[in-house]
Amino acid sequence: MTRPFQIGKTAMLNKFGWAHPLIILLLLGGLLSGCATTEPTTMVPDSEPHARIRVFHGTSADLYLGDICDGNSHPVIHAAAGGFSYLVRNKTIGMPATDDMPFSYHEYAIPAGQPVTVKMYWQVQNANGTWQHCGPSHVIFTPEAGHDYDTFMKFSGGVCQGVEVRKFVVGNDGKITTTPAPLSRLRFQRCR
Repeated sequence: MTRPFQIGKTAMLNKFGWAHPLIILLLLGGLLSGCATTEPTTMVPDSEPHARIRVFHGTSADLYLGDICDGNSHPVIHAAAGGFSYLVRNKTIGMPATDDMPFSYHEYAIPAGQPVTVKMYWQVQNANGTWQHCGPSHVIFTPEAGHDYDTFMKFSGGVCQGVEVRKFVVGNDGKITTTPAPLSRLRFQRCR
């Protein structure tokens, strides 16, 4: 004897087979959305002149507090690990937003008036199993006290252009735009 309104297992699976993957996808999306929030970071003490820099995620990124080509050891900030680093919680210190900033980044206070070396490396495995990479690419710039900067791996037409550092500019209307930061040394892969 069958019950009224009973649907066979095969009919139920065909009718609602899409529900399980959808539920799993929604749960996964909900869990990962917690990773896209912000977390404050500590700043350099106000008594020291400093600048601020926003590092976009997606590439491996290190900030060396000094010129790495001078033969000395320098403190390093491991700003992004590449790969899925865009899923980690943002670290912020109150830098203003720009129109083209991505959803995933970290912000840091860095000493002003002394060189900072930005090193980035990007790689991805294609569907056919081959690897594409860019870098390591370096630039050296000297941040100015009280100014804000951002840095990322620049691509144009699908071709890697290397590390880009931009300085924030405040317009008369209060709008924040960016301009290429003056570099102490052009992009390079290794010290000569």
